[in-house]
Amino acid sequence: MRNKDVDVFAEARLTPEQREIFETLRRIVEETVPTAHEVISGGSPAWQGHRILATVSATPTHLTVLFERGASFTDEHWLLEGTGFNTRHLKLTSADDLQDDAIRDYLGQAAALDNPPARD
Repeated sequence: MRNKDVDVFAEARLTPEQREIFETLRRIVEETVPTAHEVISGGSPAWQGHRILATVSATPTHLTVLFERGASFTDEHWLLEGTGFNTRHLKLTSADDLQDDAIRDYLGQAAALDNPPARD
């Protein structure tokens, strides 16, 4: 679900190239995790289920997509960076860096970890 505060952030803080990447990413999130809500978390756009699933931050050279529980993902695409206990991230410098299947896989894993199956 889109959020006007996120629209304002994108218009004010992202370059045209970054907005193109971000809008593609938004579409992928909407299609992959339709129950996720856009929020501003820590001053950056994020998608939230029960907890934050992913956050986007901007630098002058790229967008970083941070997956809050990415260390628990199975990374068959070998795209995630980071060595911490919880998070993993992707750096996107152009729309060509958006590997649709990989992003969908990571978002699906984030959503699955956000709503674990009930225990017997």
